[in-house]
Amino acid sequence: MAASDSPASSGEMSLGKVMVWSWLLLGVLTGLGWFGYSGFHARSVFIGGAIANVSFLFLKRDLLRLLAGPLEAVKPLFFMRYYLRLSVVVGVLFLLVRFQKVHIPALLVGLSTVLLGIGLAVMVAARSIYSTK
Repeated sequence: MAASDSPASSGEMSLGKVMVWSWLLLGVLTGLGWFGYSGFHARSVFIGGAIANVSFLFLKRDLLRLLAGPLEAVKPLFFMRYYLRLSVVVGVLFLLVRFQKVHIPALLVGLSTVLLGIGLAVMVAARSIYSTK
């Protein structure tokens, strides 16, 4: 996996590609929620996906900083930011569920967009590696 956003060869998978797939997938799933169920379901999918994608965006930024400098100097700061970000995500999810602002299964679908985006990016990269030309 390429650690930066430099142009990747046909068989490489970059974090930028994962982000693109995740946001595209979030748009598709939000649209399916809107047309297949209701605006409440679509909003729940979008909120879950936005939380997951923004958290992944900050994780990407922190990982790139970690890999760019001396490991021992930035490692404690990386873990502090990681746990702070995790605490904020858990707090936001708790408040959303506690005050019933989202449909929980739709929220879970939205939260899974980053995982599904990683899977799609891997499948596209594998397809380009193993395709016969």
